Amino acid sequence: MKILKIYQNFFLRNLIVNALIYGIILACVYDEIRLDGHDWTYILTKIASGYFPCIIWITIFNVFIIKPFLFRKKFKLFFTLLLVYWTLFYFFMNWFFPIAGLGNLKTLQILSLITNGTFFYFIHIVITKKFSETDKEIINFKSELSFLKQQLNPHFLLNAMNNLYGESLSDPDKLPDRILNLSDMLRYQIEASKKDFVLLEEEIAFIKKYIEYYTFQNERLEVTQHFEGDFDNIDIPPLFFLPLVENAVKFSAETSKPYIIVDVKVKCNQLSFTLKNNFLESGSRLSSTGIGIENLKRRLEVYGLRHELNCKKEKNTFIVKLKLWHLPTAVLS
Repeated sequence: MKILKIYQNFFLRNLIVNALIYGIILACVYDEIRLDGHDWTYILTKIASGYFPCIIWITIFNVFIIKPFLFRKKFKLFFTLLLVYWTLFYFFMNWFFPIAGLGNLKTLQILSLITNGTFFYFIHIVITKKFSETDKEIINFKSELSFLKQQLNPHFLLNAMNNLYGESLSDPDKLPDRILNLSDMLRYQIEASKKDFVLLEEEIAFIKKYIEYYTFQNERLEVTQHFEGDFDNIDIPPLFFLPLVENAVKFSAETSKPYIIVDVKVKCNQLSFTLKNNFLESGSRLSSTGIGIENLKRRLEVYGLRHELNCKKEKNTFIVKLKLWHLPTAVLS
């Protein structure tokens, strides 16, 4: 656990990695440096003059070649750029090191620098990815348990059955559609909670069904929905908006004229989600725990989504505004 904490510390991690690269350069050029009576301060200063260009080249390779091309499986372009990079780096080091008074680097030594620098980056990516996946699994596992408990809650199902029974007596023609609505909603929650991402289009369809189901229960509920943009190729964490919509429906139901307003816009992988609902300013029988908002904030952090989340109250209206940038796009099979 101590090693894990050290690695998660940005300063200590980079200090260790850079010290290793510094040591590799020292091992490569030590024999060729003419000491001429100079002390270790002189030697380390000389090594530093060779270290900084190396780390810049390696960083450029990792960030601008490996990450955008190799990790995205653009192999032909990656290997072309790799060949160009190695050639340029080789000639640069052979030119720079003699000028800096570090001697002449051999081909094997240059390849050692490139290989080790790239290796450290790969290890870093693998470890951080494992951290991220572990956090996602924990969040998704907790969410799945929570949603399954809610789905299988006897009171929830009992209320649903009672509502359907009442509809079968008062308006039997609408009963099949309402049963289908409830079935689709439960099925989606069970399946989606097991995934890391779902299509935004599916999530929006679920929200519509969820709102539709509660308008069956509460005919006084006035719903205004506005959806704009292309939702069919954008990915989003599952059941992302449910806690917000759930709270909006629950708290507005206490008022004499309940209403919720949902506004969702997508433009250039940027999503804007706005939700408004009225609530009782005093005399409410419900208590807000804030768990839904905190869960959403935590998921935003775990998924590493660039976002802006604002919640505020204006008189008897609660407003949530969520903006997401650079959402992942769906991978077409």
